[in-house]
Amino acid sequence: MKEKELISVSSKDYLTVEEASQRLGIKPTAIRNYLYLGKFTTYKFKNLTLLDIREVNEWKSKGK
Repeated sequence: MKEKELISVSSKDYLTVEEASQRLGIKPTAIRNYLYLGKFTTYKFKNLTLLDIREVNEWKSKGK
């Protein structure tokens, strides 16, 4: 699993697991499985698990 710790967060740069799942049209459990498999980089901020919005948009444009 690829994981990075964040000190500060901008809401325009990161999505929660739920927001990313809505954007990709898949269930949050699928996103969590992808995070576990290292298909997305996991960003941690306090108790939040976040995904980079650019990485999610790239994934969406590839049609995965």
